[in-house]
Amino acid sequence: MQDKNWKVGELSKLTGLTIRTLHHYDEIGLLCPSFRTDAGHRLYSEGDIIKLQQIMSLKQLEFSLDEIKEFIENPKYNPIDVIEMQLKKLDEEISLKKKLRNELNELLGVFNSWKIPSLEQFINSIQLIRNQKKYFTKEQQLKLRKQYDKLNNNNTNELLNNWTNIISSFQVEMKNGTPIDDLKVIKLAKQWQEGIKFFTGGDTEIIHSAERYYMDNPQAAKGNGMSGELYEYIKKALANIEK
Repeated sequence: MQDKNWKVGELSKLTGLTIRTLHHYDEIGLLCPSFRTDAGHRLYSEGDIIKLQQIMSLKQLEFSLDEIKEFIENPKYNPIDVIEMQLKKLDEEISLKKKLRNELNELLGVFNSWKIPSLEQFINSIQLIRNQKKYFTKEQQLKLRKQYDKLNNNNTNELLNNWTNIISSFQVEMKNGTPIDDLKVIKLAKQWQEGIKFFTGGDTEIIHSAERYYMDNPQAAKGNGMSGELYEYIKKALANIEK
């Protein structure tokens, strides 16, 4: 085998790589044949085959051809370093996929509470899940999850319907131009306040975090019929009863 040279077609059959692939490797300088016939045909040596085996191994580890070329041409090339690099790369991918899996699980939990989620609900829920990590600490997220579980165990539909009714009533009063010190608005503001306390467990830090979230993302509450204008109206009503 030491004295033998292989034509490109023979090497193709031997390795399972196409002739086109071997030609491409030659063109980019990744695997150039050691010899050529007088007619210009490629002839590969045993050393070329050993090098090709390294290329195929690195390609199987999902390195790009540019990366493989850089590795092989580096005089300090060490296969162990390459494997460790790939392991690190895989660990990062696994971490990202775990994060995605957790987000999809949370999204599934949201969907399970709806009969038929709309596209708007889908988009809003994705934004909410991603923004939770930005506006709420891990401890706050855990507390909110416990409150959510409690909500599920306490006639969810009735509570959510009451919340929707409060928002609808606020909309009516705002459209009618009802002052924030009117008894009807004061009553709604107190109901809102009680609802917020229940949803957040009365944690003032969570309430402030939620306010920051909705101030920065007013579109997030549109699924509940909430507009930026209505949110400001409710905020003023709440400030009025807290005086």
